Amino acid sequence: MKFDVIVIGGGLSAIMCGIALATNGKRVALMVKGQSKLNFNSGSIDLLGYDEQGNEVENPLDFIETLSPSHPYSKMGLANVVHNAAMAPVILEAAGLSFYGRSSERNHYRMTPMGLLRPSWLTLDDYVAIDSRKALSWNKVAVVSIHSFLDFPADFVASSFTSLGAQTELCEIKLGTVDKLTSNPTVMRSTAVAKLMQNDGVLNDFARKIRSKVDDADLVVLPAVFGLDGDDTIQKITKQIKTPVRFVSTLPPCIAGSRLLSKLRKRFVQNGGTFLLGSMVKNGKMAGDRLLSVQAKNFPDQDIVADHFVLATGSFMSGGLSSSSAGIKEPIFGLDVDYSDNIGEWSNESLFDAQPYMEFGVKTDNEFHALKDGRPIENLFAIGSILSGHNSLKLADDTGVAVMTALQVARQI
Repeated sequence: MKFDVIVIGGGLSAIMCGIALATNGKRVALMVKGQSKLNFNSGSIDLLGYDEQGNEVENPLDFIETLSPSHPYSKMGLANVVHNAAMAPVILEAAGLSFYGRSSERNHYRMTPMGLLRPSWLTLDDYVAIDSRKALSWNKVAVVSIHSFLDFPADFVASSFTSLGAQTELCEIKLGTVDKLTSNPTVMRSTAVAKLMQNDGVLNDFARKIRSKVDDADLVVLPAVFGLDGDDTIQKITKQIKTPVRFVSTLPPCIAGSRLLSKLRKRFVQNGGTFLLGSMVKNGKMAGDRLLSVQAKNFPDQDIVADHFVLATGSFMSGGLSSSSAGIKEPIFGLDVDYSDNIGEWSNESLFDAQPYMEFGVKTDNEFHALKDGRPIENLFAIGSILSGHNSLKLADDTGVAVMTALQVARQI
């Protein structure tokens, strides 16, 4: 098999890079080994939420040049961050995704499943998002929970609205069809409830019970258990309740992430992209400083050839990096990895401290060519969570780095 570009991975960085390349006429294949981490996304893309000292960032672009030289944003430079940040919403909207907050010049606040407000760049426009902690648009808010569904801490969400100055009412809706799921607690997840909500009878019953309790509310807040099958159930529940509706993501797995993934995959295919699903890349053939081809377990006797390759296999959670007492490795190509040789420096004792291992990752040059034995591989790039140089939890920049590096490398190719 021969392609212009092979992208190894199936997460946000991989698929955004694939869409950008395919849109510009490249013959692209995504080699995806399994489930995507995007299924854990709660509906937002965060460019830069906090600075190195842990302070909230109001204007992300003002802080790009204060980041460490090893940060992916520093490597690409402010001008490229600005350019890619303008491109990203265009690509996402072309995939049928609408967002609150388009400008990279100013963050807004999104509400997490635990009711906390976190700075963000883009949030799905039917999810709870506000410009300021002091600028709530709703006076009376009804937060709706579903009896027996524990992955939506509605009392925390209600408390958050109360602290913002809203008159808040917590309403619990009991649905017999949902209660049946409690016989197996491992099944009682947002995806299972969302499948039930695809049934018009269940959806209509839910909407009717909500209407009977929240007639005078300015806003109804629902757990995000709608949209697994596309936007139809979202439109139906919003239309039937009649009061303005916003969603808050549940604990993972998240319907918002599945929705993002589904629409982006569809857009990639529409643009001519190819998915090679179940393709676990095991190694590659090199000639000098170029990668010629890769081999996958499900194509044991076949070289998959391309002019360019993009590595987007993620960090430890996704298997893009592996750790042992011998050190940290990139398991496919044996690329250079930036980490401490002292295993005692990999983590801090306190769970709430920044963990050093979060900054470990593949070494690249400033154009994101992956390094091997200190030399850049001319046609192999690394993007997204596999990159070293930043703590994505501390800075709230994981999805931003995924998107920015994906578009930067796509432009270079």
